[in-house]
Amino acid sequence: MIAVLDFGMGNIHSCLKALSLYSKDVVYTKDLEIIAKADKLVLPGDGAFKKAMLNLQELHLLPAIHNHVSRNKPLLGICIGYQILFQDSDEHQEKPGEVVKGLSLVDGHIRKFRDKKNTKVPHMGWNRLKSIASKRTQLLKGIEDGSFMYFIHSYRPIGVKREEVSASCNYYGESFPAVIEKDSIYGTQFHPEKSDKFGLKILENFIRI
Repeated sequence: MIAVLDFGMGNIHSCLKALSLYSKDVVYTKDLEIIAKADKLVLPGDGAFKKAMLNLQELHLLPAIHNHVSRNKPLLGICIGYQILFQDSDEHQEKPGEVVKGLSLVDGHIRKFRDKKNTKVPHMGWNRLKSIASKRTQLLKGIEDGSFMYFIHSYRPIGVKREEVSASCNYYGESFPAVIEKDSIYGTQFHPEKSDKFGLKILENFIRI
């Protein structure tokens, strides 16, 4: 069973529809008993880092996520679900140095794209995956270097361990981690469910893990 977590973030319909192309056992839930039985978890959605973490806390889903990972069961984070895998974010910074803590399942910090001349934020639209790892990658099996994916975000991870980055993306001269794989933890900054055949292939790969 694949449990897609219902924690109040948007863009759910297209994600559920895409996953259902490859599995007949996809549920959208916040029920702790169902989540405990799930073979795989998906953290989907659009939205803000702080709101995502607050919702997970209020729904008592944080221990369930960590328990799932501790049992070496696959977890996939998409967009905001990807960003909260990391240690913290300064998206809602009201004073210097203030951050919101994430799940801390992956080392790294979520920070806004640097303000540079002619840089458009948010990063929105189609962009290429670059430097797909030469290491064995389960999530990107069959995905060609340079494949286009659909992005929409203003923040990106920094300080990520090189060995945990499976693919990067270049935006106005800055390379940032676009796909991570760490043990049973997987994540994409882009929306695979909106990224045509290669994006759907990534979801299929996750289901086959």
